[in-house]
Amino acid sequence: IELRLIRNHKVKHSIKFSRFPTANCELPNVLNRIKYISTAMILILATVSTAYAQSGGYSGEFSRMGFSPRGMAMGNAMTAVHHEGVYGYYNPALAAAPSETVQVDLSTAALQFDRRLHMVSSHFQLPPMAGLSVSLLNARVNDIDGRNQSGYHTETLSTAEYQLIGNFGLRFSERFWGGIGLKYNLANYHPEVPKSQTIGIDIGIRALISTRLTFAIAIKDLLSKSNFDTSDLYSTETARGRSQAYPLRYLFGFAWEHSDRWLVSLDAELRSQNGQRLLTNVEVINGFEQVRTSRVEFSEQTRFLRLGSSYDLHERFTIRGGLQLNDIGAENLLLPGGGFSLHLPFDRFSPSIDYALIQEPNKISIMHVFALRLNM
Repeated sequence: IELRLIRNHKVKHSIKFSRFPTANCELPNVLNRIKYISTAMILILATVSTAYAQSGGYSGEFSRMGFSPRGMAMGNAMTAVHHEGVYGYYNPALAAAPSETVQVDLSTAALQFDRRLHMVSSHFQLPPMAGLSVSLLNARVNDIDGRNQSGYHTETLSTAEYQLIGNFGLRFSERFWGGIGLKYNLANYHPEVPKSQTIGIDIGIRALISTRLTFAIAIKDLLSKSNFDTSDLYSTETARGRSQAYPLRYLFGFAWEHSDRWLVSLDAELRSQNGQRLLTNVEVINGFEQVRTSRVEFSEQTRFLRLGSSYDLHERFTIRGGLQLNDIGAENLLLPGGGFSLHLPFDRFSPSIDYALIQEPNKISIMHVFALRLNM
């Protein structure tokens, strides 16, 4: 159970000591446009020829679970969405969104099996045509039962990963925005393994196609990776430093405002990832069988389709729903989600309480996400 837990927490690494893991007259034209766009996106993804595999088990997976109840409840289909607040996490270009206040989001997720996920975000307007978004993510696994090769308990371990993101966005015009993000990745896997510290880059654009239809592209996790050196832990000649790159992500998104109260969004993602597999061969040498193990490099791609929607039932209450279709062409794992926002009747800070109920990848459990939104 513990091995499966850590793998599904998406912090799995190849370390021997812990393998963790719009009017109404516009409606027909807009509907036709959405239909053609959706069909084109699916056809583009379907033309990719590759070997598909389950998407779990790569470095930094906690950072790809989503951000805040608002985004997660909408299936993380947020690449082109800025109407729910500014989340540069999804696309650096969204940091350029104009705002009269400083947006602050404080989020936490309730997970099973001693796991923790926390998120903090803030957005600042930089007059006259720019904006800055700063986010911090933290994932932890506690109470890991450490044992030696004989199976005896040695100590209780924990892991911690952090990602600090700074996104800068610029409005080149009212219809076209661009942005770039810089990430600092920090991971602590074991007391005797040096901390992994790396830098990553995100880039993105956002274009207004019509008064109600928005298109966006984002490329994420350029240069991001995890480094680990187990030589001090094992004190053997075979122990060596290793590096595992984060999957490179290409995201394409659309957001359609049917009205001032109803929003629909659609995202498609192509994810490219590299790694190593252990290849074991049994050879007969001088009449004796010998097992030889070697590492084989591999490269694969996975595709994702996401759909989200939000609707203002009342000026004080918003509902959201979403679907994520993971690994298109393979397992077709469908992950539903939903949530709501309660907008409190206070003028000071205009606070909102957000909630999302999410089916975790691999369906290991249900995730509850809570947040407090302040506008200062």
